[in-house]
Amino acid sequence: GNHLEYTSIELHFATIIMSSTSELSLWNLLHNNRSIVEFWDEWLHTSNPWRAAWTDGDDMAETRIMFLLAFFLILHVSMLSLKKFGVLNDVLASRPTLIANQLHCTTVSILAVVLLLTTDEQAPKPYLLWQEFGIPLSVAYFMADFIWYVIPGRFSPFSTTKSWDFLIGFHHIVMIMCHYPVASNQGAILCGAGSSLWAIRLSLLGYLCELSNPLMNYRWYLMQTLQAHRIDFSLTVIVLVSSFVARVILLGYLIFAVILPEAAVFIEAKQVFIYSMCVLGHAVIMLLSLYWLHVLTKPGMKRMLVFTPPKNKDKKGVFTFGTDMGRAEKKDKNN
Repeated sequence: GNHLEYTSIELHFATIIMSSTSELSLWNLLHNNRSIVEFWDEWLHTSNPWRAAWTDGDDMAETRIMFLLAFFLILHVSMLSLKKFGVLNDVLASRPTLIANQLHCTTVSILAVVLLLTTDEQAPKPYLLWQEFGIPLSVAYFMADFIWYVIPGRFSPFSTTKSWDFLIGFHHIVMIMCHYPVASNQGAILCGAGSSLWAIRLSLLGYLCELSNPLMNYRWYLMQTLQAHRIDFSLTVIVLVSSFVARVILLGYLIFAVILPEAAVFIEAKQVFIYSMCVLGHAVIMLLSLYWLHVLTKPGMKRMLVFTPPKNKDKKGVFTFGTDMGRAEKKDKNN
């Protein structure tokens, strides 16, 4: 189906927004004097962006998610096989998921930057590339990373870890729930309270946060390969910390300058649930970014900027995001 054609959902929103609400209380706006059961039933069958995305008659996004998930899992199995036969060098052998991670974060962050800088808001057709490739790629990666990193080895034959990483798992679930519906135009219309373009651009802006990840990967590479301090290590850390500061500022801007001012529009459109998810999702990612920024900077300026061989370096290894960032080493010993 054509993602840009107008549908009955758009006409439904146009009718709602044009109607007068001056005499309605907030409760009426939210529930229209319905019972909770009636409100839930309408949300489930009419105002549910996940259902709209799943049942929009166009399975292109879902098909691509499955193909890309298969691609990531095949890549992962290939890396594990190469590690088993001793083909990988010590660095990649200690973290066989690095190639997939770098492929994902570099692709989606650069694509988001390019589309935001080059696409005319009045002629949004190029945004289809984000719906048809960017979001499916990212959803597939988060699903794959859940399988091989978040879930410990005793529950997943693909896993490279020994314990659950609940923080990263929570991050992935939030990202999938917030961005998957935007891959469908009907889902995006509901996510944007009638404006699919608003939802798509918000998705793109959020993915600018992924620009930090290639820097984290390069910092990790330096930590595994350097024998002594080098100036590029300090420069990388400075840019990485700056990128996390920028993430927090960006997410704060999106919450307070882009999302919260639209509250009345979402209330009028009876899209309170997805709006709450949107606010909560951005707040969660902002709090996680603040947490990781704290972990990065906790050692102090000198220890942060001057290279010392990491205690969690393990050539046979088990990579964890937390120990890479500098989180407590106790978990490292357990792994």
